[in-house]
Amino acid sequence: MRVGIVLGTTPITPLEFWVGVEKDRLVQLDDVLYAETQLANGQRVKFYGVVQEVQKFLEGAQWVYDAHLAIQGVIPVNVAYIAKVAITRVEPEFFVPPSPGDPVYFAEGEELEKALYYDQMKVKIPAGLTRSGQVVYINYHFLDGTEGAHVSISGMSGVATKTSYALFLLYSILNKVQDQRIRGLIFNVKGKDLLWLDKKNKNLSPEDEKALKKLGLKAEPFKEVRFYVPPYEGNPTVPDAERQDEKVVPFFWSIREFAEEGLIRFMFVEEDESKSQVPYLVERVANKLYYLAKNSPEGRLLDDQARDIESLEDLEERFSEAIEQAEGKERSLFREWFGDASLQTARAFLRRFSRASRHIKRFIQPNMSSPINWEENKLSVIDISGLHHIAQMFVVGAVLKRLFEEKEKRSNPYPKVFVLLDELNKYAPKEGWSPIKDVILDIAERGRSLGVILIGAQQTASEIEKRILANSAIKVVGRMDSSELLSKEYEFLVGNFRQRALMLKKGTMILYQPDIPSPLMLKFPKPPWATRRQEVEEEIHVPEDFNNF
Repeated sequence: MRVGIVLGTTPITPLEFWVGVEKDRLVQLDDVLYAETQLANGQRVKFYGVVQEVQKFLEGAQWVYDAHLAIQGVIPVNVAYIAKVAITRVEPEFFVPPSPGDPVYFAEGEELEKALYYDQMKVKIPAGLTRSGQVVYINYHFLDGTEGAHVSISGMSGVATKTSYALFLLYSILNKVQDQRIRGLIFNVKGKDLLWLDKKNKNLSPEDEKALKKLGLKAEPFKEVRFYVPPYEGNPTVPDAERQDEKVVPFFWSIREFAEEGLIRFMFVEEDESKSQVPYLVERVANKLYYLAKNSPEGRLLDDQARDIESLEDLEERFSEAIEQAEGKERSLFREWFGDASLQTARAFLRRFSRASRHIKRFIQPNMSSPINWEENKLSVIDISGLHHIAQMFVVGAVLKRLFEEKEKRSNPYPKVFVLLDELNKYAPKEGWSPIKDVILDIAERGRSLGVILIGAQQTASEIEKRILANSAIKVVGRMDSSELLSKEYEFLVGNFRQRALMLKKGTMILYQPDIPSPLMLKFPKPPWATRRQEVEEEIHVPEDFNNF
């Protein structure tokens, strides 16, 4: 459909041009247009682009009050309707400006695919819809590690729908990619919203169902889901969760696994210890525990005096015993645990260990474990929403460390696992060091080749470790705070996209991907899965004998 002509009243370049919109045509921001020109040698060239600015003004009016006179019909004027187009692609590649008067059209069908490089994407997944209802795609090869990996989603808390979009993107991946060797791993950090992902949302509107259909997705909840929740204190086999059925299982580690895997490191992440000697002591104790585990009988953890260590309380007693003996001038046991560290450093270590132990002791059991088997189901949800932040940090660090080590031992990256982690700025801040930050950095820098893909969400990208952002091929932005948008982390928001990010509505995001020179504005439908218990559609089970009547 023709919308106008290339204007000659403003300079035309191979990178942008202005369109004079014809009467009765509607052109808005983010529309995809193309102009067609003929060169002197007879070659026809098409210039594809995205509308980045739209203006209306009165031609023939000179003074402010002339607008009133024009409305009254006293002076003759015309309403000028023009649009600025940022060129995204030229086919064939003759980088010359289009000519004034060249026709301009809406890009639809094959022309839209060329304008946004969809025709060059070997595998593409739906990422949302434009305001005009056209499907926006992401090049899957920039997600799965073939050409790039990782997603960064930023936005204000409560209004940016970061988690909702991350879930939608994961849903699109699991349902549209033909490869069955894909898994999802979600950390549920806020509320109990994600404990019902396998249940249909009874509040799904017909408009949202229609939007899902246009995206090529079924209005169905997630399938093959397992929910991992904390165990009840005192009875680890019982899940501590609002939901109780066969899909909900508790997770925990044995004390021997705690020692073998060096999980004590993830107990010391509450504050930055980089300026103290405690991190060195933590590393020494972790190595000591690993040595004890390797020299203990199967399934047990014995200290140097052949005494069983069955809990974090037992371990705390051993540390206290060593410190008390050292205070009495007997340092042999102290050296076994703490080497040449000072008593002051050892006491600081014990205080931090004791504080963390209160929050994570239910996750460490004497002689049994219940691991998170991320390969068993298409999607695994780990609920840490009700935990103290020390326990949250411990679980995230311990799970990601085991996952990454399991993937390192394999000769190929399959099955690929997409890890969705909200509040990323808490686990991998720009300043300071922690063992969790090390693990997440490993995933960002080496996860692509191992098949571990991070979908990280955060309120402020400026507070995230910059190497994680640098390795994120796909960047998504929801509604943002004005001061945050001034950060260099948002330099990909060219044109007026920074200004527009200040007023985005819920369900609207800005997407940037390497294939397309310009960011794209998109919206995504409300989820077909329930996000809380009140939204769960009642399931009616019909007895098998019913058909006999």
